[in-house]
Amino acid sequence: MAHRVDPWRFAGSFIAKALGGAIPEAPSHPPIPWEPLAKPLSECRVALLSTAGLSMQGDAPFDMDFERANPTRGDSSWRRLPDDATEATIVANHLHIDTGYIERDLNVALPLDRLRELAAEGVIRDVAPSHYSIMGYQGNDSSQLVKQSAPEIAAAMRSEEVDLALLAPV
Repeated sequence: MAHRVDPWRFAGSFIAKALGGAIPEAPSHPPIPWEPLAKPLSECRVALLSTAGLSMQGDAPFDMDFERANPTRGDSSWRRLPDDATEATIVANHLHIDTGYIERDLNVALPLDRLRELAAEGVIRDVAPSHYSIMGYQGNDSSQLVKQSAPEIAAAMRSEEVDLALLAPV
């Protein structure tokens, strides 16, 4: 069964109408391979993938100069984030979102506290040792993200025996 993602679902009709025509249509791509879980959720190791352009302090930040020069695109690279990341150790590099919310509560973009609660309650087996961030605003050219970053993130998750990745879109 094909799933359709409505990018304006939570934006409201005014914003959808005002911005809908200004943002280029996403390129066509093969259908998303939706897969059922191979085992019960309570037996799954879970990682998070944020689209907020998060990096650890001291790591290379996402390229905001590229984003400024190409306002309909973002940096297509990715960053690994440890499971003990906090507001004090994370930097948000993204011109298309208000990063102030993330600076006050990391759970807005990387809900690690909620994930830890699920593990403590036995809803999931455990929290993965690493989580990942990309810059979600890719405009009409996500080829680098799809061809390089996504496979690298998937390989990193496989190496840490991640069973389920949750997308934390911002």
